[in-house]
Amino acid sequence: MKRFFKVVSLAVTLVSVSYLNAAQAAQKIAVVYPSKIMQESPQREKIIKKLESEFKGRYQALQALENEIKKLDETLKRDAELMGKDKVTDMKRQAEGKLSEYNLKRKAFEEDNRRRQVEEQQKAVAVLRDAIDKIAAKEGYDIILNGEQIVFAKPALDISDRVVKEISKK
Repeated sequence: MKRFFKVVSLAVTLVSVSYLNAAQAAQKIAVVYPSKIMQESPQREKIIKKLESEFKGRYQALQALENEIKKLDETLKRDAELMGKDKVTDMKRQAEGKLSEYNLKRKAFEEDNRRRQVEEQQKAVAVLRDAIDKIAAKEGYDIILNGEQIVFAKPALDISDRVVKEISKK
């Protein structure tokens, strides 16, 4: 009788292990590489051009201010000995004022630029997620993993190119 229970429990264990393996094998898994997708995405160029045009005027104003500061410094270095002390002091104050203005404007420019880049990146990530969700639903994937956070994945599991094509449609 004990032998019968051992045989039955061994059989049940083997059957349950085979069902577990079959269930795991039935899952459809894919891998995506978000950085690769962002690099190849046509939206990337659109975002870059949009931000460049948005900040072009401010960037040019910063460059012009920088050139003014350089000219003042060059004039001071070159002609300081020929000018009077009052004129030299005046030019130094003018250069310092412009330098302070430049630093404030540059800092504001960098903060605004960084903020806008983050906003645009968040929009791109939302589009990326939508594309991945659409592909997962259409092709019946159970799990899609971030390939940059796993140690190894077969290249056949990579669906990044399909995601890029899906994003390109938008």
